[in-house]
Amino acid sequence: MRRYYNRGMGPCKNAITRFCAIVAVGLLSISCGRYLERSLDSPSVDGETVTFRVKVSSARTVQLAGDWSRNNWARGDAEEGEVLVGLMERTADSGVWELAIRLGPGRYRYRFLINEAEWLLDPENPRVVDDGRGGKANLLIVP
Repeated sequence: MRRYYNRGMGPCKNAITRFCAIVAVGLLSISCGRYLERSLDSPSVDGETVTFRVKVSSARTVQLAGDWSRNNWARGDAEEGEVLVGLMERTADSGVWELAIRLGPGRYRYRFLINEAEWLLDPENPRVVDDGRGGKANLLIVP
């Protein structure tokens, strides 16, 4: 049996294989980069300091609201007349808001208040529970 093959195809085939490998690595890098960009490590617990982060690029204000006494679901202590309780600060990263607070050991429910009007669960925390008022909240456990 006689075989026919194009001797000129060898270098071309290698070039196509290299090109496909480069494209595959590039696409993989882009998709992994998107995942890493979303990972904000929130909430992070370091002793009694808990740092909350959330990415909301279009927000004018972001507040952390929770069921601990100094926050009272972003209402604060009415006797002290607090305004914008739990106000988070925009970091140098575009659209990332951050707030570090002190919390003792315990279980806490929280969520974010965007522009004083819209509730948002923490997309980085998969623990979701009933907020005790007919809605949902994230659960934080401080050891």
